[in-house]
Amino acid sequence: MAPSLRSFPKCMRLASIATIALTLAGIQLPASQVHAAEGESVDSRSVTIDHDSAHLEGHHHYQSSADRANDALLITEVKSALAEDGVADDSAIVVDCDHGKILLSGVMKSAEDAKHAGDIAAGAAGVVAVKNQLTWH
Repeated sequence: MAPSLRSFPKCMRLASIATIALTLAGIQLPASQVHAAEGESVDSRSVTIDHDSAHLEGHHHYQSSADRANDALLITEVKSALAEDGVADDSAIVVDCDHGKILLSGVMKSAEDAKHAGDIAAGAAGVVAVKNQLTWH
């Protein structure tokens, strides 16, 4: 029988959940980005759906792996909330987080969808602020 996720330390659980969520979302991060040294991290993400694409290059400076894991968990929570709502279906969206501040970038179907996605992100537990850079066409 495999050990339950609850048997791992909290930071390991958060990192595992984030890794699973990113994998399910189809986002692959190079190992050098996943295992960056404490005190520094460089992250680059991109999404392409049909003719729309979004790219984000964030530079994060974490003092501990717990801070990094907390941001990864917040990204997962926001992505899950967007998926549950369906507002982001068929849209190229990148979600990033830096010390509790969510950054949304990408292309939505309408201005209303972009605002709604920002509201969903702001409503996630633990989110300090949201910078909504979503565009629409």
